[in-house]
Amino acid sequence: MATIKLTNSQLRLIHNALDFYARIGTLQFERILDHPSIDSIFYDVITPKKDLEVGDDTERGKIVEIGKGYIKTKGTWGNGEEIKTWTDVENIKLSPNWEEYHHKKDEITYYLNYLKKLISNIDFTNGNLGIYNDKVDESCREAYDILQVIRHEFWKINPNKSNMTVDSSCNLSHPENKVDVKLDDIKDVRKQKLNKIKNV
Repeated sequence: MATIKLTNSQLRLIHNALDFYARIGTLQFERILDHPSIDSIFYDVITPKKDLEVGDDTERGKIVEIGKGYIKTKGTWGNGEEIKTWTDVENIKLSPNWEEYHHKKDEITYYLNYLKKLISNIDFTNGNLGIYNDKVDESCREAYDILQVIRHEFWKINPNKSNMTVDSSCNLSHPENKVDVKLDDIKDVRKQKLNKIKNV
């Protein structure tokens, strides 16, 4: 059998890629909006492009003061409304235009639903074929099987796991195509962290 060695974070990426492949195959096109690149590009497009000024809404609250090497914002962080001082000025970003965000997202969803109808001749308003539909290619179910095994392994090491979640078991379409997954143990994780420190 073929073998591939990955870190846990790389394995999570494989899981996400398999999930994306299976969902697109069932016409869940709205999941495109969850892709980190697309989400980031979309977020950037609807965020105003201007220098920060007092009164601007940012991701860290409303700016109340700008000084040399710091910005103060007013917001709520769990202790009621308060003013915080930030020195990592380069990381303070303007808030997007949320009204435009929701309007554009609705428009994109409309066109994605239209695309589903063009492909399938079925009116799926925010719906999909489902993984077990006979119109869905078998490779989507194989991808779904593999991702179930991966997510179940991550479930096993979760200290707060619940038997009520989908990752607590596997319902494989092809149990004969056994996939073995072994996560990094604590020694592997420590080694990876040390290597990152050495390479900095």
